[in-house]
Amino acid sequence: MPHFDDSPYPCRYNSLRLLGYDYTSILRLCAITLVTDLRRPVFADMQLAKRVLAALLSDETRKQMYVRAFTLMPDHLHLLAGVRQPQFDLRSVIGKFKSFSTQLYWKRSHEIVASEHLSLPSLSVNKSDTKETKSLVRAFN
Repeated sequence: MPHFDDSPYPCRYNSLRLLGYDYTSILRLCAITLVTDLRRPVFADMQLAKRVLAALLSDETRKQMYVRAFTLMPDHLHLLAGVRQPQFDLRSVIGKFKSFSTQLYWKRSHEIVASEHLSLPSLSVNKSDTKETKSLVRAFN
């Protein structure tokens, strides 16, 4: 394994982060992809997917992070996001969001085991009504 102690940037060897990039800039957006462990389709569970999106669009998250666009897929989440104020670091905000999402996953997995019922998209996906769509659009803007 190569020796990296002489590097001026303290980072993991396989980091995808840009060296020297300012993750605290309020003028920049980043394309971010968060992938589930082993690409398991955990967001196929509609209740978990809704909880994760609710957390993403919550007031607490939106105070720190500006989310311009997002797409939630069964095994990953795409974000186009940046920070709202320079005192926030996008890396730490995303880290907190990932930690909270993991807690939601574990809570939901315990609910599934206790109830022995899993809500899959093929059973529960319906066209959104106008009221639900408008509330999501208001929350996003």
